[in-house]
Amino acid sequence: MPILQASIIPGFDELDISPYLNSFVPYLYLDGHRSSNIGDTDFECYNSGYRFFLRFSRIMQEFGFREMVTMVHTSRNCHLKERLDSILLTIQKSINDQQNIYNNSRYKLYGDIEFYKNIGYNNFYQFLNEINNKTVSDYTFTNHILVNYSEQWAIDNMDKINLLPEVSSVIRFTKGFVSGGWIPAKMQKTVFVYSQIPSVSEYWSDDAIKALIFIALKNWSFVSNYIGVKQYGFEEKNLIHTERDINLKLSTNKLDIENPIHNRIIAFGIDGPIIYEL
Repeated sequence: MPILQASIIPGFDELDISPYLNSFVPYLYLDGHRSSNIGDTDFECYNSGYRFFLRFSRIMQEFGFREMVTMVHTSRNCHLKERLDSILLTIQKSINDQQNIYNNSRYKLYGDIEFYKNIGYNNFYQFLNEINNKTVSDYTFTNHILVNYSEQWAIDNMDKINLLPEVSSVIRFTKGFVSGGWIPAKMQKTVFVYSQIPSVSEYWSDDAIKALIFIALKNWSFVSNYIGVKQYGFEEKNLIHTERDINLKLSTNKLDIENPIHNRIIAFGIDGPIIYEL
C-alpha cells in the first residue's frame, strides 16, 4: 500500500495513506495569481494557476487518491468583464493545449454554466458542456470543478451538489477565508489549511506540493475525529485548556524541502495553530 515516506517529505514521520485513498478529498481554492507578479497579463497569471492545478492533480493521482474539488471562479467574477474574459480564455486555451488531461481522469462541473450562454459566451458554454459530458471509461480519478459558482446556485441545485464527495480540507492561498465557495452539506467535517504564497506554479516544487497535500491530510485525519463526536475526559479538557487558552500554544515546524521561494503553511490543531516553514 502507498506510504508517504519521510525521505519523500523531509520532516514528517511515515504515514500509511491507504485508509484515506477513497475518503481524503481536498478542496483547492486557487488564488493570488494577479498579485504574484508572475506575468504581465491576467492570462499569464491565471495560466500559472492552471498549471499548478494540473501538477497538484497529477501528484494526487500518483499517491492513489481518487477525488479532489477545485474552485475556478465564483459568480462575483462575472461583474468584471476583463477579468472574466481572461479566466475563460485561460480555461479554454489551457485545456485545448493539454488534451492528455483526460487520460486517467474525468471532469465534473458545478456552477451556473447556463449563464455564459445568456451573456453571449456561446462557444465557451458549448466547450464546458463537452467537458462535462465527455465519457471516460477507464478513469481512476475525478476532478470536481466549481465554475461560476455561488452558494445560492448550490442551494437551488442540491441535486447536483449531492453528487459531490464530502470535503476533507479546504486549501486556501493568500487569503484566510472561504468566501463565495462554501458547499452546502459537504463541509461538515472540513478543516482549513492556509498557504501564504499563491497557487502559482513557478513558486512550488513538486516536493512542496506533496508537503501541502500531506499537511492537509495529516491535519484532517486527526482533527476530524474531534468534530462533533469527541467526548473529553477531565484531564484532557484541562490539558487542552492550559495549552490553548493559557499558554496560547503555537507549533512551528521547519521542513527541509527545496522550493523556489520561502513559504509558510498554517493548519489548525485542537490546541492552537500549527505552522510549517518550507
